[in-house]
Amino acid sequence: MDTELFCDVSTGRCHPFVPKKFRRRIFETLHNLSHPGVKATVKLVGDRFLWSGYKRQVAEWSRCCVSCQRGKIQRHMVSPFGTYPVLRHRFDHVHIDLVGALPPSRGYTYALTCVDRFSRWPEAIPLKDIKAETVAFEFYANWIARFGVPDRLTSDQGRQFESRLFREFARLLGVKVVHTTP
Repeated sequence: MDTELFCDVSTGRCHPFVPKKFRRRIFETLHNLSHPGVKATVKLVGDRFLWSGYKRQVAEWSRCCVSCQRGKIQRHMVSPFGTYPVLRHRFDHVHIDLVGALPPSRGYTYALTCVDRFSRWPEAIPLKDIKAETVAFEFYANWIARFGVPDRLTSDQGRQFESRLFREFARLLGVKVVHTTP
């Protein structure tokens, strides 16, 4: 079998041109030694081998390394701080969520939690079920009847809060609903 190896010797060192089928293996062998960062891995490969577009390809593979993502999470999970309007009145903005199923107590197995964002006043309203109708009714009867209609309501994306009934309930009351991630 006749095999030729082409090298770049313009730098004074022999840098072999790597065929496509060996590139990933070379990257993994060098990168898996100590899982250095993107720049260090590009340098490790570039000091020893050469192929067209190696910097971009090695950088992409380094960014996709699962071990690096797990081990260097502080470098990847940085997100900007959110800005929130300053509240001036109690009960203008309420956060709601559902808790349960809980051990039964007088037939209640769930709770609707409500927290006023301004005062941080918490309430837990017992529920027998978590149907959208029940959640809307109990929120109205236990929170709105006592504290008034909030301007804004924050909830997760639970199906009760995303339901047509709950959206219409909020629209009729003039409440702006904001959904967070579940």
